[in-house]
Amino acid sequence: MNSEFAFPPPESERSFRLLVEAVEDYAIYMLDSDGCVVTWNAGAQRNKGYSREEVLGQHFGCFFLPADRAAGVPKQILREAMLNGRYAGEGWRVRKDGSRFWASVVINSIYDETGALIGFAKITRDLTERRQQEESIRTSEAAFHAERDRLLVTLYSIADGVICTDGEGIITLMNPVAEYMTGWSVNLAQGKPIDEVFRLVNGASGEEIRNPVRDSFARNDVFFLEEGAQLIAQDGARRDVQDSVAPIRGVKGETIGAVLVFHDVTRLREAQREADFHATHDSLTMLPNRRQFEIRLEEALHQARSTGVESAVCFLDLDGFKVVNDTAGHEAGDVLLRTIGTLLKRFVRELDLVARLGGDEFVLILMGCTPEHALGTLNEMLDEIASHRFIWDKRVFRITASIGVTSLRPESNSTTVMKQADVACYAAKRAGRNRVSIYVPGKSEAHDRHQELFIAADLRDAIAQDRFSLFAQEIVNVANQSASCYELFLRMTGPGGEPILPANFIPSAERYNMMGDLDRWVFEKVLETYDARLSKIPGVQINLNLSANSLNDLKFLPYVLRLMERSKLPPSAMTIEITETALISNLYTAKTVIEKLHRAGCKIALDDFGIGFSSFSYLRNFVVDFVKIEGSFVRNMLHSKVDYAVVKAINNIAHEIRSLTVAECVESEATMGLVRELGIDFAQGYALGRPRPIEELFS
Repeated sequence: MNSEFAFPPPESERSFRLLVEAVEDYAIYMLDSDGCVVTWNAGAQRNKGYSREEVLGQHFGCFFLPADRAAGVPKQILREAMLNGRYAGEGWRVRKDGSRFWASVVINSIYDETGALIGFAKITRDLTERRQQEESIRTSEAAFHAERDRLLVTLYSIADGVICTDGEGIITLMNPVAEYMTGWSVNLAQGKPIDEVFRLVNGASGEEIRNPVRDSFARNDVFFLEEGAQLIAQDGARRDVQDSVAPIRGVKGETIGAVLVFHDVTRLREAQREADFHATHDSLTMLPNRRQFEIRLEEALHQARSTGVESAVCFLDLDGFKVVNDTAGHEAGDVLLRTIGTLLKRFVRELDLVARLGGDEFVLILMGCTPEHALGTLNEMLDEIASHRFIWDKRVFRITASIGVTSLRPESNSTTVMKQADVACYAAKRAGRNRVSIYVPGKSEAHDRHQELFIAADLRDAIAQDRFSLFAQEIVNVANQSASCYELFLRMTGPGGEPILPANFIPSAERYNMMGDLDRWVFEKVLETYDARLSKIPGVQINLNLSANSLNDLKFLPYVLRLMERSKLPPSAMTIEITETALISNLYTAKTVIEKLHRAGCKIALDDFGIGFSSFSYLRNFVVDFVKIEGSFVRNMLHSKVDYAVVKAINNIAHEIRSLTVAECVESEATMGLVRELGIDFAQGYALGRPRPIEELFS
């Protein structure tokens, strides 16, 4: 019989059972040949959580994890015990409450006297705590080795250079990147002072920089290298570097070494320098751009305030540049701009500035120089530009320039100075070009231009802040002295609440193409704000002026037609007044606009009629409802037979084409008498009523 374990003889069975029950640290139980539990000790009950009654007859597979049961592990274990007579192993088992524990298992096969298998003796011990301790130890060791390996791999693979020193600054370790950047091998560098291997200088001045490891030791803290530092390698090559140094401390907090980490930023700094250059310089001429000019202008202003010394600010604009661009192409224009930029630099000192603002506009700051002192140099500059023969595609172009100069004084501000130089340049162009104009406050055309600029700037603010109002003036029916027709006028309010008459802001609005914005404001107010109020007045007729800007704006008419569609005021109650000068600017567009407004239901008035040489020809080309006779003729009828004859002729011709006439500027009863005498249909002027706020007339 080949049995390693057998049931005890009957006489010793009781003693055996007592022994088994006494062993509480072990789960001891017997299985039959099928693996079902036949005996169960107290240790097994405590180990697995089942009572004897619950487990007897159960297959021992109930102690295995579900996955192990599904994989047939219990059968495999019994098969091994049968084949070998014994099984010993460890694995996870499960208690009644579902908790797991790590078990050491020994199973012996039991045979009877004939050698037949009759069961198994099984001993299980809970080793969970021991396993956890072992795993903890293994995990700690693995973590330690992994961390060490990771640090070494990191040290030798990172792109940064790393140098370690002892507490005296003597090198103990270098990684390959540090070897490459310093030019020192680790074998040669070990044992040498850090100052000898890691040498630094200031990239701009070339002065030596104290080694950061020494600074870290002195401060007993992390230290960062100053910007602009360069590392000098063993072969003399230089690299821009950034670094940091951290002290290494012992268990008592004492400094026992340092670790220096540094990386090559040469390309980064080159890219940064290039980016900084392009951010402050014009990409075409490589001159400083507007941004850099504004910075330098503020610096010059600060210097003027601190020293009291004025400088000259010059605005230069090429006179014939558009001809080159339009006829020879933009490539030729670019070459010309680069040529002019190079030429201008020859006339200034290193402390001065030449910048390109954009297009063909250049600006100069001549430090410590008054406009009068700069005049000679600027005239030489103009002579050089004028004498330069620009040749492109076998064509020769003659280029000149106009320069405006103003003074940068302690009391100046940058915005005003730029406006002054700009208007002085404009004055130079108006005076014939190829010349220098000095801005003199209150004593030059440039000053007048400057005032217009300020008014234009205030106009933009007034539009944004809604600082406008509408006034209305009666247009009287001469036959019955009734007034149901009104012309609307725009009034502007200054920042301080003061009234500003149209004569003071309309010229600036026309010069700076802002009349379209003013027209939109008026039409919006009439058709959206006052429309309900006006529509309730029987027979009311509202006259609105339309500028040349709006007449030539392709988007304006559709915009007004959309307003009319939504408005309570019908188009038939509106008369659109258009001046001769507006018609002259674009006859085709004007005719199209007039026809579309007519079709929409509006009436058309030809304003200021008679002031132009071709006035009567317009009556052949345009169908108008009213002809408003120029006020200067009406005003002078009493004293001039010619003016009387002009008014009479206009009235007669207008009636021939079935247009009604309006006499403007009727300022006396005597003039009104002549208006009646001539048979003019309507009259308008101070003798009949002055413009009043629209709220007063239509309350």
